[in-house]
Amino acid sequence: MKHVVSFSGGKDSTAMLLMMLEKGMQVDQIIFADTTLEFPEMYEYIDKIENYIGREIIRTKPKKSFDEWCYGEITRGKRKGELRGLPLVLFGCYWMRESKVNAVKSYTIGNYVYFGIASDEYKRAKPKPDITAIYLLVEWGITEIECLDYLRERDLINPLYKHVKRTGCWLCPKQGKRSLKHLFTYYPELWGKLKEYEKDLNFHPDYKLIDLEKRFKEENKQLTFQR
Repeated sequence: MKHVVSFSGGKDSTAMLLMMLEKGMQVDQIIFADTTLEFPEMYEYIDKIENYIGREIIRTKPKKSFDEWCYGEITRGKRKGELRGLPLVLFGCYWMRESKVNAVKSYTIGNYVYFGIASDEYKRAKPKPDITAIYLLVEWGITEIECLDYLRERDLINPLYKHVKRTGCWLCPKQGKRSLKHLFTYYPELWGKLKEYEKDLNFHPDYKLIDLEKRFKEENKQLTFQR
């Protein structure tokens, strides 16, 4: 059985990985499940961590593109034949299943797999089928804040945390408005692409991107004026 680290690029899995290596623990493979929809900073950060540890971080990809999924038809259930659409806010994410869970199976099944879940989120540390899931941060009693402090001491905090609370896909409808504002402000090309998706598919049940855009423009204008 191999010892595989599930590396997301977030603060907890990064801190766990570095702690494991510093302790001389066995790490056979480090896996990053690339959703293909990460913020550009994430890819730069993975390169930085890879250089820092002097180890390869294996990057897996889904078998199908995101567009093939969201514009594809539902194959079963009451909505069979309808467009799958963007992931829903209130339900599990099909893209997480396809781009993360299914994409890494060839590396994880039958192995010890280490997940970066901090001790103050211990309720998320649950058994997983076909693997031996290990939650070291929970075992060690290390919190999210302690993970951030650990990375800060090494100047290795993911730059995304300056703008978002959680890392993830740039078009995720579950992300907060702070993250969407970051997308609008710094990645107009991606924001425009998200608006194109919204023309064909529902993005969020509670608001429209055009309304958020007006709000973000005004907030950015006020910030520029104050400076």
